[in-house]
Amino acid sequence: MLKKILLLSVFSIIISCSNDDVEPNIDDDPGSGTGTGTGTGTGTGTGVEETFPEGSLNYLFSNALISDRFNNLKRENPVQIVAYDEVNNRIKTNYSYLENLLVQANNNRSWFVTQGSEASTLVEIESIDTVSGWITLGETYLGDLNKNIGATLEFFNPFVNYDIINDRPLFNPYPTRVSEGVFNYIQPGGIIEKTDGTFVLLTPVVFGSHAKRSIYYASSDNLEDWTFHDEKILSTDMIPFAKTNGNVFSSDNPYKLENGNYLVLLGVQQPNDNYTSAYMIIDEELNIVQQPKEIMIPEWHGNDQNSFPLALTKFENNFRIIFHKRNPRSIDREIHEVIATNLFDALDQNSSIISSKILQKGSTGIGYLRGKADDASYIQFNSKLYILLGSEEESSSYLTSNNREYGLMNWDGNIWNHDSRSPLLINPVQLYNKYPIYDWAWDHLGAFASPIIKNGTLYIYMAFGTDNPDYFLSGIKISLN
Repeated sequence: MLKKILLLSVFSIIISCSNDDVEPNIDDDPGSGTGTGTGTGTGTGTGVEETFPEGSLNYLFSNALISDRFNNLKRENPVQIVAYDEVNNRIKTNYSYLENLLVQANNNRSWFVTQGSEASTLVEIESIDTVSGWITLGETYLGDLNKNIGATLEFFNPFVNYDIINDRPLFNPYPTRVSEGVFNYIQPGGIIEKTDGTFVLLTPVVFGSHAKRSIYYASSDNLEDWTFHDEKILSTDMIPFAKTNGNVFSSDNPYKLENGNYLVLLGVQQPNDNYTSAYMIIDEELNIVQQPKEIMIPEWHGNDQNSFPLALTKFENNFRIIFHKRNPRSIDREIHEVIATNLFDALDQNSSIISSKILQKGSTGIGYLRGKADDASYIQFNSKLYILLGSEEESSSYLTSNNREYGLMNWDGNIWNHDSRSPLLINPVQLYNKYPIYDWAWDHLGAFASPIIKNGTLYIYMAFGTDNPDYFLSGIKISLN
């Protein structure tokens, strides 16, 4: 871990010199497609808590990380200690909505006070008196809390929003090799519900440090118990325009076509190591019925491009496609959305496109994200459209530093609005000190997320990480009742 911290520190110094990292002037321009929503306040101390309508997906989430809003690197109104009672080991803060800390996680898992990058200090909250404002602290699991008046902190409980399926990685025992050889980790690559009621999860397998990726799959009868299959669907030696021994991966859920086949979005590494956007078509039995081909929208294909598609959906008779543009300095920053009236006209002929906008630029976009902007998935819920948006924060002195987290954007018919709260889905950073069962999940959340709603539950397949190995493919579930 120390080695990782040192490397991250060096990297953060390097990227801090980039012009892209200059703190932006926030511009809430409705035409930008990055609006902030309505009824929000910018501070946790005096701002107004945003309320969400019942029946919305936002309504079902709690604030897993209570800190400042909109910018997790430069707090405008940080949560601060205003009083400390040493005898009773309790604090008061300027945070006005202590009832949020009474929201119970499943199995009554505790709220914590955190300070420092990646929760380098972690103290359990024992009890809260919403009348007097005193927060009684329990055991310290990491670091040494700065209790001085004016010291900043965050409140943290990821489990108010999700349970980890089976409290372990998705496979048991967990595979470490396929016929191609020993691999580093498995990532999610999109989920299919078959006509017989069973499920398939495409699983790109990563060899080495992203030296090579091929697409395999797993199957399940119930979305919780999964079997990984050593059966390769696609590798780059099967793609004429790909680097022969490079990376190919699927993203988001395959889109079901009218004939019952599935369109699978692909990111394909080219011989010059840039990525290009592509797709293939498979049938329900995972046979390839149309070989991978490049997406012919000029901005998203070609040797000089470095980008790939993230998500595809049809909503209100239009097709919407999300793309990720990689920065030339390998700092993943931008997420764009293309809207078209005809799917294959857009993909194959660059026609029928009615809109193309940037949704999020990691260093300048509105919302809680700063740094990378590298993952997005569409979710349709109660006839409304949402984006589960992921990013890895730049280096900072806060819990979110160097960690990928996820939040929601909702489409209001005109613009995409960010949920004004801090990130909603966060890995249990350092909580293995309290809950040893999660010692495999504490370091990082990995792209790409694969969501599906079934039986009143939102299932999201993603990769939790530690330092060794890099990631474990896992699933979380969120009750929608």
